Amino acid sequence: MIRDRAGLIPLLFAALLVVGISSCTNHPPDAPAVPTGPAYCFKDVTYTFSTNATDPEDESVAVRFDWGDSTMSDWSGWTTSGRTIELTHAWSGTGTYEVRAQGRDQKLVESEWSSGLAVRVALHRAPDTPPAPSGPATGIQDSSCTFSTVASHPDSFTVAIRFAWGDGDTSDWSAFVASGESVRVNHAWSVPGTWTVTAQAKDTGNALSQWSPPHDITIQLDTLKWRFKTAGSIKSSPAIGPDGMLYVGSNDSCLYAVTQQCILRWRFHTGGVVWVSPAVAIDGTVYIGSDDGYLYALRPDGTLKWSQQVGAYVDQSPAIGSDGTVYVGSADRGLCAFSSEGASKWQYPTPWGITCPPAVTTDGTIYVGTKDGFVHAVNPNGSAKWQCFVIGWPTSTAIAADGTVYVGTRFSDFYAINVDGTVKWQYPLSADIRSEPAIGTDGTIYFGSQDDNLYALNPNGTLRWQYQTDGPIWSTPAVAADGTLYIGSDDNYLHAISSDGTLKWKYSTGGSIETCPTIGPDGIVYVSSYDSYLYALRGASPLADSPWPKFQHDLRNTGRTGGGR
Repeated sequence: MIRDRAGLIPLLFAALLVVGISSCTNHPPDAPAVPTGPAYCFKDVTYTFSTNATDPEDESVAVRFDWGDSTMSDWSGWTTSGRTIELTHAWSGTGTYEVRAQGRDQKLVESEWSSGLAVRVALHRAPDTPPAPSGPATGIQDSSCTFSTVASHPDSFTVAIRFAWGDGDTSDWSAFVASGESVRVNHAWSVPGTWTVTAQAKDTGNALSQWSPPHDITIQLDTLKWRFKTAGSIKSSPAIGPDGMLYVGSNDSCLYAVTQQCILRWRFHTGGVVWVSPAVAIDGTVYIGSDDGYLYALRPDGTLKWSQQVGAYVDQSPAIGSDGTVYVGSADRGLCAFSSEGASKWQYPTPWGITCPPAVTTDGTIYVGTKDGFVHAVNPNGSAKWQCFVIGWPTSTAIAADGTVYVGTRFSDFYAINVDGTVKWQYPLSADIRSEPAIGTDGTIYFGSQDDNLYALNPNGTLRWQYQTDGPIWSTPAVAADGTLYIGSDDNYLHAISSDGTLKWKYSTGGSIETCPTIGPDGIVYVSSYDSYLYALRGASPLADSPWPKFQHDLRNTGRTGGGR
């Protein structure tokens, strides 16, 4: 019995040894997670990759990376099981490499290798230059505008884009997007003017593209009060009646009466296109010519008072004398005079058609031009006072305080003619003058030309300054009391220009502005455009009290000195 117990002792010891050995067995860490990091890298640029490894016994672990280029990282430092570990690498060659990770525990038992992350490595080439940003050509001060562009990378890497706004501000970099994917960014300008927007791209290695070609945007004051649409394009300049009503003709053959609150009061349909501008008498009668050859007299409520056939068509605006006589020219019957009741008073025949609206002085003299190159001074009774020959067709007239007649011509120069019909001086130009002159309070003469320029001449005929637009000028400038000049251009803009010839602001319409602006007593600037709209824009000052501040002299387009504003 004692012997049997003694025999059990070795067996028991052996069993305990087996259990102890079994309880001390160490398991390797689990295979690490697939490394994370950029899938696209540049040669010789250092990048960071990460992974984590978990140990079954919750021991601390270290990891190393096989970079796929026959190199391997050193083991990292020890870290808690499951915690992320980061290491860096730069490839000295190009190609696609598989990055794997391996872990080990503190007993130096190693895990299996992880699955691989494919990394493409290329030469570090900069992104392509982005195209010019896409966005609006005009905007409003302090209002956000959206611009977009794309940038491609020669290796199809992701790119980020930023915009330079031309005002000293540059946007933040966008998020990285796929090569060729569009990026949109907003910006608001606090100062009116024309600004240049460009874009630049960068890749993940901070290689920069060249700046893009520019996109120009003109930021305007919040000038638009309203706009009124007619059914046709507009070449008629607005007139303002004694009650504040606005009148404008349209190529839809109608004359429109619109309130200063943009409400249509009435519309009168003529038998032809209305190219010319209306004139309004002090009693509110509105006179308008049409391509149907008639001059119409309309009551303030839009009903017909009378009409008279003037010729084949009426292509010049009427003028109104101090006694109510209405003067109108035609292409085939010369200058005609009608009483305010529609009776024909006289006709001043010309061998060639009338080429500009009549201009009437306080003594009743009427000035017109004809295609044979003469400026005619006609007495109030219809007889000739004098004729002055100029080179080219006289296309416009304005009368200075001393009686000097300023005349623009087609094919030739700008003239100043004395009250006796002699030439005072002439200013040479190589382009047509279709714009009627306007005169500032200091006697400066302003007119536009088909060479895209607005000219400012001193009363002695010398050039004071010139301002260039981006299109021919048909429009007559309107002079405000603060000296601001408003003039339209074929570049689709109404330009607001300081008296020193510098741009204050410009407003874009949807068509060329061949018409002439007018300025209301509250400073609102009214101008019509070939886009079929009559615009009301916020100005700062009423019409100047000058000898001839706008087309046909005054708000009512009477074409008469002393005709009232």
